Parts: sequence; structure tokens; C-alpha cells
Amino acid sequence: MNTTPEPDIKDNSLPVGIKNGIKTGVKLLLSVLIVYLVLRQIDEKILLQVVARANPWWLLWAMFFFVVSKLIGAVRFRQLLQTENIKISQGANLRLYWLGMYYNLLLPGGISGDGYKIKLLMDAFGTPFKRLFALTLLDRLSGVTALGQWVLILALGIDVLAPWRWAIVALLVLSVPVTYFLYQKMGGENLRGIWLSSNLLSVAVQGAQLVSTLGIVFALGEGVHWLSYSVLFLVSSVVAMLPLTIGGTGARELTFLYGAGLLGVDSEKAVAIAFLFYLISTAAALYGMVYGFTPLKLKPQTNTAT
Repeated sequence: MNTTPEPDIKDNSLPVGIKNGIKTGVKLLLSVLIVYLVLRQIDEKILLQVVARANPWWLLWAMFFFVVSKLIGAVRFRQLLQTENIKISQGANLRLYWLGMYYNLLLPGGISGDGYKIKLLMDAFGTPFKRLFALTLLDRLSGVTALGQWVLILALGIDVLAPWRWAIVALLVLSVPVTYFLYQKMGGENLRGIWLSSNLLSVAVQGAQLVSTLGIVFALGEGVHWLSYSVLFLVSSVVAMLPLTIGGTGARELTFLYGAGLLGVDSEKAVAIAFLFYLISTAAALYGMVYGFTPLKLKPQTNTAT
């Protein structure tokens, strides 16, 4: 009989905290690199002059419609939660949604906003992580599909794409059953009943953000190029969703910079539009800090009438 003791197998994997720190560090370095690349290819003085000359009333318009888009998004998220019999008041839902925005902005490498929302909902309702994760992911994916639909709608107005309008219309029509399949795959019967209303809310969310961006475009006196900037914004919104940088810093600006060259619009004004949108979205998200001073305790809503 072999009595030789077996060697200890040590777990050489890094602790979760260190892994999160490394991820955050990589994202921070990537953010700095992207901002550096953007600044190298534009005139910073001209950029600052463009921003300084922006019409403040149009910027208020942009802020208003951005907030409207988030309010609609909160309604959509609450609707998704109700399919799992998670019923909370609209006020509590808005606080939860805004706190999620705040944490997504400032803590993407550790406690993300989505993770924070999932944890609170698990603690309050005992809903399995898998279901809450699926709903949160669907909330994101429905936004991406709505972005694609808006891109296709605007593409119909671009003259150079006129020969391909039949294909654009076909893709737009095809996107409807694709979204239905997405809801069916991720939620089955529970989500089938809200598929149409949830998708319309997603389209409204992205539409409100598009109107917000147009406010910035008009604030900089670039209304004649509204279609080009609108397409750039929609594409940049998809890029900014990718978890590559801290709060999407630099990703949208880089998309606008290179897109401006392709579409023949002013690069400094394009970057200024992206920068101002980032400032507006950051200011809106920072409001969630107000709700971070006191713990958010979620309680089941006894009256489901809202």
C-alpha cells in the first residue's frame, strides 16, 4: 500500500478583488488611450471654442429628452420585472434604475449597476439569479435591436443608399420577428405578452435619445447635417455599450471622429457633439448619487395599479 502523501494542489487563481482591479485598470488605460488618439487628430482649441459657443437652450432641450429616455427605460425595466411577479412601486423602480446608472458610470470594473440591481432584487424577492440576469440582459439587447431599427429607418433617407432601399426595408421587416424570437428564447410564455409593448418602449427610448442628440446638433449650428450626425450617434451608442472603457469614455468620441471623415462632416464639431452628449449623460447619471446616501430597501407593492 502506497502511503506517500499526495502533494497539495494549490489554487493559483487570483482573488476576485484583484481580477476586478486588473479589469478596471485595463479599461482605464484603454479609455486614456482612446482619448489620446482623439485629441491627437483634432485641434483642442477649436474643440473648446465650438463647445463654448453652443446654444444653451438647445442643450437644455438635449438634457430634457435624455432624461425622458431614461424614464421610459425605467418603465420598460419595471415591465420586465413584473413578468417574474416582481412588483415594486414606480418610485422605488426609478430610484433603483438611477442608482444602476450611477454605478454603471463610476464602478464598471467591480460593482456594476446591473449587478447591483440584480443583488437588491434577489435579496428582496428571492428571484433566482439566472432569471434576473436574463431580464437584465434582455433589457440591454432590446435597446440594441431598437438602435438597429433606427439606423435602418434613417438609412432610407441617405441618397447614396437608394439602390439598396429594398434590402433596408427587408431588414427592417425581418427585425420584428427577430425581436419576438429573442423574447421567446429568453423568457418563453412569461415574456410573450409584453413583447410588443416592450419593443415599442425600446424604440421610444432610442428615439428620445436621438431627439436629445439633435438638440446638441442644433446647439452647434449643424442642423443641415442632422442625418449624418444621427447615424453617427446610433452607431456610437452601440460602441459605447461595449464594456471596453470606463463608462464608455472616449468610445463615442472615437466613433464620431472616424465617422466624420467617412460622412464628410466637421471632425471638431462631431467630437464636440459626442463630448457634450457624454457630459449630459454623466450629469444625469450622477443624480443617482443622491439615492446612494441611504440604503435602498425594496418592498413588494401591495397595490399593483402603479
